[in-house]
Amino acid sequence: MSKKAKASARALRRARKVARKAAQNLQYAAWKLAGKNTKSRRAKLRKQRSNPVRSKEHAQGPCGNIGCKRCNPELHNLVAPRLLAAV
Repeated sequence: MSKKAKASARALRRARKVARKAAQNLQYAAWKLAGKNTKSRRAKLRKQRSNPVRSKEHAQGPCGNIGCKRCNPELHNLVAPRLLAAV
């Protein structure tokens, strides 16, 4: 292949890549506006903040988990593990 052919092929690949990335960014922005990108870190944190389950009791009573802060409020469940050694 000549230098001219290689350069034009390289430019074509570059242009296709730029176009593909621009299309992806538009798609991500559309998902963000529609609230459809549920696997993103932003969406997970938003869901976690808006979910009131964390501050209430279990709906069906005790869950049976011995490490649950709500169902088994022992000292070792309420204190962070790094602080247990000091207690």
